[in-house]
Amino acid sequence: MTNRSEIKGFSLGVITTAAIIGYYAHIHGLLTTDRASSLPSPPPESSSPKPSTSPTTFSTTSSDVNPKPLSPEFREEQLSRNTLFFGEVGMNKIRNSTVVVVGLGGVGSHCAHLVARSGVERLVLIDFDQVTLSSTNRHATATLKDVGTPKVTAVKRFLAQVCPNCEVFDLNEMFTKDSASRLLDKFGKVDFIVDAIDDLPTKAFLIKSCVDRDIPFVSSMGAACKADPTRMHIGDIRSATKDPLSTKLRWHLRKLKVDIDHPLIKILYSSEKVTAQLAPLTKEQQAEPKEFGTVDNMRLRVLPVLGTMPAIMGQAIASYVLCELGQKPFSPTAAERLGKSVRHRMLQHIKGREEKIKKEIVEGTAPSSTVAGVEVDTDDIEYMMCQVWRNRCLITGDRLGSGLELIKWDDSKPASVSNLVLMSGKGWTKFKDLGGKQGVWKEMPEVAKEIEKRLDAAVEP
Repeated sequence: MTNRSEIKGFSLGVITTAAIIGYYAHIHGLLTTDRASSLPSPPPESSSPKPSTSPTTFSTTSSDVNPKPLSPEFREEQLSRNTLFFGEVGMNKIRNSTVVVVGLGGVGSHCAHLVARSGVERLVLIDFDQVTLSSTNRHATATLKDVGTPKVTAVKRFLAQVCPNCEVFDLNEMFTKDSASRLLDKFGKVDFIVDAIDDLPTKAFLIKSCVDRDIPFVSSMGAACKADPTRMHIGDIRSATKDPLSTKLRWHLRKLKVDIDHPLIKILYSSEKVTAQLAPLTKEQQAEPKEFGTVDNMRLRVLPVLGTMPAIMGQAIASYVLCELGQKPFSPTAAERLGKSVRHRMLQHIKGREEKIKKEIVEGTAPSSTVAGVEVDTDDIEYMMCQVWRNRCLITGDRLGSGLELIKWDDSKPASVSNLVLMSGKGWTKFKDLGGKQGVWKEMPEVAKEIEKRLDAAVEP
């Protein structure tokens, strides 16, 4: 009896296992097709043409990138774990949402990938750039076969093999002030926008476009030169600390008259201190810069990027977007900042000195070229101290704890990020004894050169 029971149990186990294997083999057969022979071989990276900034044809009907959608029962199974997390109502809201991702590099590709995998069924991808060999260290979907092809195409091809129910619009063109309305308004109601753009002026205009249209969005700050995943934060733009990109972005937004305290503005940033620098130009790039730019007027020098960081940032943004769409939002924890009292005290000192200069101008005791005015806030104070001057006076070498103050470099300009230099008490005295900026250039030319270099870099795009 025992042997018969064991044999019967074993037989049932084999039958059950075979049925399960057969079921998943059937699914696999439905979802996979060998398209390798039909994909064109991409041109080498060096021969890639500059991308077009002209209007794109909005087409998603190609059988090469749009296989047959999953049946309702298969789609339900694919999203079953997400449905358990969000519930039926939340999951349906995610599936019926339209998400726009602008910038499909490391951050944007990872975000788009996870948003689509998690159930969003209408996705708009906007990027002018092409996959390069060096970008495959951080791109979510690009393979060596994709080198030389548009990044949006690489993402769309991949998503078609994973979640064919997601309708993907791949727009291989640059987001600009002129193209903004056409690109953002063509698809009707947009539920969320992800900003993963590198260029600061363009990033600022995209944020303005979102605020003007009342569209929720998240803007990614810099992933380059970072390595610590424990220092990631999602918050408003004022909360960003130790992130030069967010400070420069605030400056650009103010130029566009965007309220940086607007409740829609959310950013992802790292509070890790940046240690690496832009790579120097090669001799060939110095000689013929136009030959190496992807498009005109774009930065040639590149920053070091650890591939894990864009991935983590992109996935963090995807998590935020999905939880907002699925009506299961979370409250991010803010980063620690430079003491509020320190920032407030330094700002008040600047305002006090500028008020004194105003009186001198009115009384006629100040030089005719003198200008008074304050164009900074407490966030700028932190950025200048920690990032621009690194808590050190360049004139004397004194560091934090030596009574440091932010002093105007050029009296013919207002007190701004590009005109305030961190000085210790001794440094400020020496600065005045030398006769100000001109005296430093005469007696300490190398120091003056470094000061102006940092002032220029503090606000450069």
